[in-house]
Amino acid sequence: MNSGRSPRAIDEAWQQELDLSLETGESPLFDVGASTGGLEGMNGVLALWRMDAGRRDLTAPVVTAGGMSGAWLAALHHVRPDDTPVRSPAIITAYTAPDVATHMAGQTLWDTRRSAFRRRPADVPPWAQGAVVPDALPGAPAPWEALPLSVAGGSGGRDGWLAWAGVVLAVALLLIAVLA
Repeated sequence: MNSGRSPRAIDEAWQQELDLSLETGESPLFDVGASTGGLEGMNGVLALWRMDAGRRDLTAPVVTAGGMSGAWLAALHHVRPDDTPVRSPAIITAYTAPDVATHMAGQTLWDTRRSAFRRRPADVPPWAQGAVVPDALPGAPAPWEALPLSVAGGSGGRDGWLAWAGVVLAVALLLIAVLA
């Protein structure tokens, strides 16, 4: 669930994105994920409510959500606080799709950041950021395929050798299975 991130940690990462978007003049894109059931995306939804309660900026962030669970409904129907400044635009919430593949396509559609000063993490397209760079989308749960590499990668690549050892082991097991 959310790569072990709390709503506070997700909110802090999103606040940094908001600050960066003010400098580049582009609306940030936040992702709650395409949860298949249960409470997978709820940390992202709670972070969304937390962020919206403290917003005093002039950007119009876009939050994408999808999946089969009700987490996207919670993201869609959050209520802004009464003390929100009049000129602070509301968060745009977009339901992408019930399946993960269409959700990833929706990520590409909604990501309008084109600034030369704003590079995407690892220069990958928006649809691939969750799988290739799980830390790029703190509000979305890490896909199970990327989870071992994202956990073993550590912060700043400190334990990156563990990720590569896991890849080598997986390839070795695959070769053994093919040759056997």
